[in-house]
Amino acid sequence: MATITKRMMKSGLTYRIQVKMRDKGSGKYNTYSTTWKPPAGLSAKQIEREVVIYADKYENDLRMSLTASGGQGISPETLVSDYANWWLERRKDEVSASYYSNCKYAIADIVAAIGGYKLRELSPTIIQRFYDQLDKKEKIVKVVTAKPELRQAMKDEKLGFRKLRFEKDFNCCSLTAAVGGNKVSFEYAQRLADCLNRSIDSIFDVQVVREPYAYETMHKVKRTLRAILSTAKRQRIINDNYASADYITFPKRPAREIDYMNDEDAKKFYAAADACEDIRYKTAALILLLTGIRRGELCGLEWSNINFDESTITIARSITTVTGFGVVEKEPKTESSKREIAISEKLIRVLAEYKEWYEQYKKTVGDRWAGTDRIFISEDGNRIYPGTIDTWVHKICKAAGLPPRTVHSIRHTNITMQIAAGVPLVTVSGRAGHARTSTTTDIYSHFLKSSDKTAAEKIEKLFE
Repeated sequence: MATITKRMMKSGLTYRIQVKMRDKGSGKYNTYSTTWKPPAGLSAKQIEREVVIYADKYENDLRMSLTASGGQGISPETLVSDYANWWLERRKDEVSASYYSNCKYAIADIVAAIGGYKLRELSPTIIQRFYDQLDKKEKIVKVVTAKPELRQAMKDEKLGFRKLRFEKDFNCCSLTAAVGGNKVSFEYAQRLADCLNRSIDSIFDVQVVREPYAYETMHKVKRTLRAILSTAKRQRIINDNYASADYITFPKRPAREIDYMNDEDAKKFYAAADACEDIRYKTAALILLLTGIRRGELCGLEWSNINFDESTITIARSITTVTGFGVVEKEPKTESSKREIAISEKLIRVLAEYKEWYEQYKKTVGDRWAGTDRIFISEDGNRIYPGTIDTWVHKICKAAGLPPRTVHSIRHTNITMQIAAGVPLVTVSGRAGHARTSTTTDIYSHFLKSSDKTAAEKIEKLFE
């Protein structure tokens, strides 16, 4: 029980509150203390009652903070901002770089809106209001594309693609996009304009637009807050997680727009990839189209993952880019993403052809070779920047007379073609690396309905 000592100070009447608690680890008793000054206008009896209430609360909060896994200093009085940052740093060594980075940006939004509240002050109303604000949040986007004057400026300054790439250290993928008239970031365009001694408006078209954030972007913020308060509840710092669906109304997830190629476009893409003179583009594009693996999984492939005798590819790792960390290697997206999938004889022949080129290229690089076993590599044999794969796919699309497609649209194309061909759903899901078959049905429900209708028609024909 707390010990309350009345003290008359120069500043007025105060009460010293002391609590002794036994540390279960060492068995020793530690003394904790605080000071309470009664508000003006209270009678003597009111002061006696209020100081006891305050002392009881101090003792309970102290006991809760000391028995929580967060240790001393964390209590219901802790600010949301302090607790969120403590939670993030505590998990830094437990999670992937990409998860840490996503949570870091999510916590910035959380702190900006409700960081000043104490944990005990949170309520469903406060959190619902924050979530509603997130759903209405918009961002200002600068859409930057190059004008024809960019190429002329490069000629005038005698700075060709290779000089900008290697001497001025401009990123290859973004430079390719800029020269090709595709979108680049404003910061990248500004740096390029400065290098060419031009104003950004003279060689780039800059449009400023407002648009809502993607549903998934805002949902990551909500998931992060829910995870933070879930930890606080497990530590018995708060009684309820008011960020959970038990208390909060979430907007309905919008229907997923699946970008994929129809049969004719897929055949054009396949033909263009097969005829491509650059063996790197050809091999990467055919692996994507014929296996449906993710971009990061493609970048993470090593020669040891190819079984030429059994005609299989093993997906064991993924490569991604993370803000603040650069290019990082991580585990595949889910445990089911670690998988071995069969590949066609055609793809085995292409890989064998590519390996011959690879070994010869390694000799030409000589001492500059980075010593990697990765299948897809940069100029010195180091691991490839994932965005480079997008550039290769765009070039194949251009050769095929198709609009640019994302690498993920190639994955969607592979999966939808399997479904259309009548491949069992469990096989489709396994090859895709989905954690559950339900994931496949949720994403590709439209195509499954089409297949279901075809099945009904075939059954009817059997009886006719």
